[in-house]
Amino acid sequence: IHAERVLLMLPANVIMAARVTGTLNTRDVQTAVERLRARHALLAVRVQFDTDGGARYVADGVPAVPLREVPEAPDSTEPRWLQEAIRESRTAFPLEQGPLVRFVIVRGKEHTHLMVTGHHVICDGRSLTFLLRDVLQLVARPDAEVEPLPPPTPITAATVDRPPRSNWLKRWVMRLLARRWNRRGISFDAGDRERLHQAFWERNTAPRALAWELDQVQTAALAARCQAEGVTVNSALWTALLAAQHEVQGDAEPFRRQAGMAVSTRERLQPPVGEALGFYASSLSLAPGYDPGLPFWDAARAVHRRIQRALARTDVFRMLAAEELPPTLLDALYPAKYGLLEDRMAARMLARMNWDRVAYGYSLTNVG
Repeated sequence: IHAERVLLMLPANVIMAARVTGTLNTRDVQTAVERLRARHALLAVRVQFDTDGGARYVADGVPAVPLREVPEAPDSTEPRWLQEAIRESRTAFPLEQGPLVRFVIVRGKEHTHLMVTGHHVICDGRSLTFLLRDVLQLVARPDAEVEPLPPPTPITAATVDRPPRSNWLKRWVMRLLARRWNRRGISFDAGDRERLHQAFWERNTAPRALAWELDQVQTAALAARCQAEGVTVNSALWTALLAAQHEVQGDAEPFRRQAGMAVSTRERLQPPVGEALGFYASSLSLAPGYDPGLPFWDAARAVHRRIQRALARTDVFRMLAAEELPPTLLDALYPAKYGLLEDRMAARMLARMNWDRVAYGYSLTNVG
């Protein structure tokens, strides 16, 4: 486990759902998922912690991928698949037992929802899209061969297109920091991780999940209009969120003048990642600005230009700096944030990474 170690203690999961017209046979889905262990290596791993604080993925002794089946609730005020998504987001993964992925089938009268949840340390949204597609293709064609993929490319200084620069002074400071931290002897076990997950969701009880969607005709119309206006769909959605936030909340709070966006790193690695299951995402932060006096598409073009300039100068592999830190110090950041660890060094690192405060007014993530 390399730079993604910073996500190992993250008490939130990644979820993707596919809506299928008709029904799905549970046994067919389970069989397809198990066969895909030969294609996606991280579908069947657990985390093994070393005595020196390092961690690695291992495949031996990993149980079958869990699959639950639930019926639709016809009298519910919100879709059952959305209820299950909330439940899945609040359910921790047993890292040392594995696997780090699980499925849910939600049955309805006309549609079936196939939902996959993964620990962020082994996946991103695009990974789960590929995985759902592969499962459904095998269900449709159970006699098809499963084409193995190469082992997922790790994100290291040797595999990225532009590794971050480091100088001797920074390396000396990092070594000094590591020695001081390692003398503390702080580490975390499964019980600590479970308490962290509970503390996270006890504090974050207010957020709600809202389901809003475009049908196929609306989606095609949006994509065509964006192309005609010279912007991406991502930039148009960013502008819409920015306009809504400005109208509803204003921008008096400093964090509401900052926004975050997920960025795929798949195309920037060697060897190419392709459709592998893995964590291949970074983030972009900027103050997109918004002029309510501009017509929407003029505003969208202005936002689009700012995003493109920010992408050109942003180091999307700055996460590699995390490899210079002791892994257990990275593990300590979330416990320090949620009151489960009192340690000055962890608190200072938390503040340096801006994880101790609200950083964005909104953030937009997509599936690539």
